[in-house]
Amino acid sequence: MRLRTLLLPIILLALAGCGEDEEALKEGPFLFLDRESLGFDVEFGSGTYVGATGFNTLYIENRGDQPLEIKQVTKSGDGVFTLRLPQELSEGKSLVLESRKITFVEVQFKPTQAKDYTGTFTIESNAGNGATKAIPLTGRGIPPP
Repeated sequence: MRLRTLLLPIILLALAGCGEDEEALKEGPFLFLDRESLGFDVEFGSGTYVGATGFNTLYIENRGDQPLEIKQVTKSGDGVFTLRLPQELSEGKSLVLESRKITFVEVQFKPTQAKDYTGTFTIESNAGNGATKAIPLTGRGIPPP
């Protein structure tokens, strides 16, 4: 019995440390992205096989105290990059994210030749930390084995 009594405070302290600290909301709408660019298999000199498809996802969150309106997402550059947008944006409408709400933009990369590719997609919004945010895209096509 004594052993269980000694372990109880340790267990409670460990569980208390598992709580998530919520970051304070910024004033106004605030666009948060989980990264500044999207790369496709370019680490360690590797690449994506020509004709194969690679996927990458960008996490978007409103960390502001007012609604974030994403007005549109556009792509420029090589046609081997394809955007998969939330339904509202794909229908040409704005997407409104309330405080702490999230959405995702999926990017597909399907190289047609063995070479390096670049592109950009741009998010236009009412964010107080920048109305326009450009996300660089990079990928490398390599010959299949």
